[in-house]
Amino acid sequence: MMNYSIHGPFEIKKQKNGLVDMSKSAKKHFWDYVKEKYSSLPSSCGCYLFAIRAAKGIKPWYVGLAGKQSFEKECFTAHKINIYNEVIARKKGNPLLFLIAKRTKKGKLANPSKRGHQHNINLETILIGVTLEKNPELMNIKKTKFLKEMCVPCLINTPKRKPTKSEIDFKIAIG
Repeated sequence: MMNYSIHGPFEIKKQKNGLVDMSKSAKKHFWDYVKEKYSSLPSSCGCYLFAIRAAKGIKPWYVGLAGKQSFEKECFTAHKINIYNEVIARKKGNPLLFLIAKRTKKGKLANPSKRGHQHNINLETILIGVTLEKNPELMNIKKTKFLKEMCVPCLINTPKRKPTKSEIDFKIAIG
């Protein structure tokens, strides 16, 4: 069995200009806070979700993978900060990060590996599919073309029309 645990959301501090504060002190403060809650979480691996909390709730904007590197090394690379800032510049709200940590068979948080973790890669694909349903403007580029172009009524990219009887029954069947 492949087990994961979800942690967060952790709020990402913004600068006065509204963009992500990624100064050394801000990063240190962020990860110190996470360590305070879950001591080994920053050095573990899995997937992560960048989202914005606003008046209408929490909306996902980017799904990331930390398999060869820890969350602490992966979540705030320059490329990721650029993505977060692009979203923040267009959308109002508080930036958040969820960490979905892989667990070992003994229940401990898994460490990154040189080859990565195939389960994390699979989970990333699933998360991208699920979050695309909630937000078609998801910032991920990889793994989205197929998901954006596929249409399976009641499962992915459901057309905006009255569902057929078969589609309603299918939706009930898959829950």
